Amino acid sequence: MKNVFSAAVTAVYPQLVIAHTVPLVPEASTRRYYRLHLSDASTLVGVLEDAATAATNMPLVNAVQNFLAQNNIAVPKIYFTDTAAGIMLQQDLGDLSLNQALKDNPANAEQYYKEAIVHMLQWQRLADDGKCPAFRLSFDVSKFMFEFEFFITHTLLGYYKLQIDKGELSRLRAQFFEMAEALAAPEHKVFTHRDYHSRNILMQCGAAQPPQGAQSPNSKQYIIDFQDARLGLMQYDLCSLLCDTYAPMTEAMRVSLIDFAFEEGKDVHRQTRSEFDYYWRLSAFQRTVKAMGTFGRQATLGRADFAAYLNPAHEMLQELQVNANSLLRILSIISE
Repeated sequence: MKNVFSAAVTAVYPQLVIAHTVPLVPEASTRRYYRLHLSDASTLVGVLEDAATAATNMPLVNAVQNFLAQNNIAVPKIYFTDTAAGIMLQQDLGDLSLNQALKDNPANAEQYYKEAIVHMLQWQRLADDGKCPAFRLSFDVSKFMFEFEFFITHTLLGYYKLQIDKGELSRLRAQFFEMAEALAAPEHKVFTHRDYHSRNILMQCGAAQPPQGAQSPNSKQYIIDFQDARLGLMQYDLCSLLCDTYAPMTEAMRVSLIDFAFEEGKDVHRQTRSEFDYYWRLSAFQRTVKAMGTFGRQATLGRADFAAYLNPAHEMLQELQVNANSLLRILSIISE
């Protein structure tokens, strides 16, 4: 694996070579990450992706990273990209994710989340610069229905292998379509990360030293995995953060943080409290179903760690109390 990244490292730091590499924990994507330990004891993160998907993903990563960095949003630096080879070199921010920080310091959870919400509002306030591709993409009915269908295919029919009659499946799709139309209807949409959860937030205090001459942004929390950014409701990123099955929280804390986000983000969401709450519940329900689609697909591929998140996600759907009778009836079969 060292040889795969050698030419890239040489192109950026001719005086350095790779001493050894360490694979990092894989996520639910085609990308693989490696920590590259260099000859001067510094580190970089090497990204390796299939050329077919890299051709689309890596230009998006670069474009969105550039937009966010220029607007003082804390993101890792990108030092090198070879799209044809599917190789990228990024700043190493260490291993301390918000997910781990919450486990290590549970007493600080509320403060961590408030900082994450304030950070989120910073990019949601950003205006279109005419170049960032996120402003040309949107959460529309087609996108929502793709995610709902992904859940049906990979979780209900794939992982659980449920035998659902055509009538029930049609009713379920009709309810999903109603949700998709409701979520896509509001005209005011903002820049959304799209996958803003505790594993995609890295804490600065865990950052490794970059190679000599590479400066690190001064911020406590960084965001990663932002290449799928697009326009959406403010609540989408918020529910990704607060309904995160990787980092369960009490309902009381979630309610308190929703109140905090509503007050801090009035200039972003531009909604009354009743409108805000309506779109919060609907967004959180859709986002949780979307996450269950990912969990089901990865579990079917043999990732038992993802299968473990399906039950907490199901419980979240029950908490949200959205009128989706067909889905809840189907999921109750799973729980029996």
